[in-house]
Amino acid sequence: MRSRGILSLLALLVACGEDEQGVDSGSTCPPTDPPTYVNFGADFFTRYCLDCHSETRRGADRHDAPATIDFDTRSLVRENTSRIDRQAAFGPAAHNRLMPPSDFDPRPTDDERVRLGQYIACEIGR
Repeated sequence: MRSRGILSLLALLVACGEDEQGVDSGSTCPPTDPPTYVNFGADFFTRYCLDCHSETRRGADRHDAPATIDFDTRSLVRENTSRIDRQAAFGPAAHNRLMPPSDFDPRPTDDERVRLGQYIACEIGR
């Protein structure tokens, strides 16, 4: 009986950990007016991400952002498109609001999150 309770607790903890990773948004690159780094990405990441995810931030200034996850350039963003999609983008399969954290301002609008999903889809060619 006790081992069943422990197994249930472990299953719950694993499930919670998976939720924190988010779900692929399922976004696609629009055939007209696709978002690019120049017309969307650079401003989006500067406005909502670089306060924590910047190569210039160290220690507590990163607000717990992993030291290797930075979005200062298009190439750094491209290295993390999957993670960004699962944590911040909206699409037909998911509405991810894990990033930025709820206590940070400003936060992207829902429309900006849709555009983020499209931008990521365009960047990785889906």
